[in-house]
Amino acid sequence: MASEVLCGRCGALLTNPNAPCPRCGSPASGAYYRPAAPRQRKNPWAAAALAVIPGCGHFYLGHNVKGVGFLVGVLGFQLFDFGLDASVIGLSLGVPLELGPGALYVFSIVDAYRTAKSMERGF
Repeated sequence: MASEVLCGRCGALLTNPNAPCPRCGSPASGAYYRPAAPRQRKNPWAAAALAVIPGCGHFYLGHNVKGVGFLVGVLGFQLFDFGLDASVIGLSLGVPLELGPGALYVFSIVDAYRTAKSMERGF
């Protein structure tokens, strides 16, 4: 059977999902229990290699919100920096403006590796 119906009170397997539980008499809830599919292990080095493109390592790990955050953060920071590079402010500050997106970029790679390692330990 692809899915099994279990009693919500005692956990007995119900043959008829609409009838009360024969063991404890609890009314039928109609809830289906499907065993969780085993999660695949993720390679930390593959996550770090994919993180060279901002956010892709986190997408690989299934952390989509974090991936979008790094993608928007790095690209947004670069676009903001690109606008300032063409101005007098950018010319006077120069290199310090490049440190922000560079640091976030390196951190995203390290974070993808560490997240994969911690997911690996969770198995």
